[in-house]
Amino acid sequence: MLLNLSIMNKRDKITIMNRLLTFITIAILLSGCSEQKSPAQNSSNPDSISLPDSEVSRAVIYLYDREMTTTKIIADKLLKFDSVDSTAIYRVDVNIFDSSGAVTTEIVGDSGIIKERIGFLELFGNVVVKTGDDRMLETEHLFWNSKKKLIQSDLFVKITQGENVVTGIGLEADQNLISIKILENAEGEIRNSEEISGNL
Repeated sequence: MLLNLSIMNKRDKITIMNRLLTFITIAILLSGCSEQKSPAQNSSNPDSISLPDSEVSRAVIYLYDREMTTTKIIADKLLKFDSVDSTAIYRVDVNIFDSSGAVTTEIVGDSGIIKERIGFLELFGNVVVKTGDDRMLETEHLFWNSKKKLIQSDLFVKITQGENVVTGIGLEADQNLISIKILENAEGEIRNSEEISGNL
């Protein structure tokens, strides 16, 4: 059926045009609607593996040994992946406590990965370790084993204590930077040997 718009008045033409536009709009909307699963619901989607189980902004994590708090980890953003025991953290600040609850070591970095089951933290980018007795370690990549209380790096490191500076490639140390082993190319400038405590 064709409509002859020339014999209709203006009001009838507007009404018919409005109904026609409404019908077209509904038809377009209905054709775009279909049942689709989100990537998280579609287990055959390879990207579903990389979606976090939880995401938290401004997260605070406490680690304990028996009932005593040993570590506080603060991150601007946290992405938890339960199936692989990995938690990605961004803009990281770690405080390590002694048995009296005092902060003995602070570690900061741009990002990191926590492996909770094995007590392991890996940090990346602008990593700085500071101890309560003014020792400082700077590197771009750091491993911290909270159970063994050890710090390791496989990249360039710079250790400063007072006026004394030692650099090299790779490092193994206790978390308080008292016993330190530079793995390769150790160089340093010792200006005040009285400032050195422990094995630098």
